Amino acid sequence: MPYDDLLNAAKKTEARTALICAHMRLRGAKRLLQKGLSASGMIALYDSVLFGMHYYVAKNEDCLSTTILKNVDLGDATGLFHMLASAGVFDDPYAFNRLSLIVERALWQRSLSFDIDAILEEIEKMLAKLGVIPFNENILLKKSRTSYQS
Repeated sequence: MPYDDLLNAAKKTEARTALICAHMRLRGAKRLLQKGLSASGMIALYDSVLFGMHYYVAKNEDCLSTTILKNVDLGDATGLFHMLASAGVFDDPYAFNRLSLIVERALWQRSLSFDIDAILEEIEKMLAKLGVIPFNENILLKKSRTSYQS
């Protein structure tokens, strides 16, 4: 097997793994939020977006400018988000900052009241832009939500 084929196989595996992790963390977040575990649920939502960004980069590495990718540490979630926002993936450059703030508040204050449906809707939009969930699935997810405790 040529070396280039091995690299392509590794990229596909990396993208698939990130996609599966993003799906699993989103599903887990919804379960945790339904149980009233807001801090754990918010962390899982954050992880889902992070895995979604890794999926997008792994899948579209050829499309993204290599000079932009060289300047970003893939372990730096904020830097990765801003790189994707500057590449035109996200419309709102402050969405990830809001998510990070909500996660920090949930961790520090434990009993934080916030609109979970609005947060889930924003996360689902982000994940749809990253290609983790289809745009039409976004509508189905809204209909299937039950009331979450905050």
